[in-house]
Amino acid sequence: MQENRKKWLSIGVALASGISLNASAADMSHDMHSATDNMVMAATGEGEGGGVTETDLKTNDVAFLTRLGLIRGHLLVGYELYKQGQVDMAITHMKHPRDELYAGLVPSIEYRGGERFDDALSSLADKVTNKAPQAEVDKAYEQLESGIKAAEALVKVDLKNVLLSINELIETAAEEYALGVENGKLINLHEYQDAYGFTQIAKRRLEQLPKATRKESANTVKQVEGYLAELTDLWPTIAPEGDVDGDASKLYGTAARIEISALGL
Repeated sequence: MQENRKKWLSIGVALASGISLNASAADMSHDMHSATDNMVMAATGEGEGGGVTETDLKTNDVAFLTRLGLIRGHLLVGYELYKQGQVDMAITHMKHPRDELYAGLVPSIEYRGGERFDDALSSLADKVTNKAPQAEVDKAYEQLESGIKAAEALVKVDLKNVLLSINELIETAAEEYALGVENGKLINLHEYQDAYGFTQIAKRRLEQLPKATRKESANTVKQVEGYLAELTDLWPTIAPEGDVDGDASKLYGTAARIEISALGL
């Protein structure tokens, strides 16, 4: 019953976004989440506590990859802001993954036989907070990225699961963007930036697919690349002032398209 409700919700979002669905796509079991904060938290674990349990993260590869992607998204935004001299804003993004997203992930990393990256995560946050030279922050960021990528490598590369994790990142980006931009007005800069970070990591995850995995369905990968490319204009700059000509519906529509593509594999 719950799965059917999710399917029809997703198809409704897709139709509202102008997506053309064929008969086979309409019959797919579709796990699109609603545009509410609680639903997003339940799907991704975004926010302290979240809805994804440690057991889910141990056994569900999509949930595991999504959580790592959310961490990378926050860090990417903080890193880019720091390079632009926006230190205070950078600090808030560096603290978020350590305080709210990482702790619940640790048991799953260990369960999967990986290594924790506590020290690297704390090191980067501390260097940003202490306004360290850019070279030191660069090095700390690269070390942390290596640790997170090692954790991602614990998951067997599967095109469908990778695309589903990208879908969840874009769904979360949509929710954050909706909180950040309303009727063309920037009302919450931090959420707007979060949406940017999650979307950039989604793009990178697709770009970094191994060639063999990409060849499993080259047309699908190319199609999803096109969907993601259409989102670029939602962020004219990472720290804008004033109006922003964007709407979260574009992200929701893209998430629906990506999930339909993934479930068709």
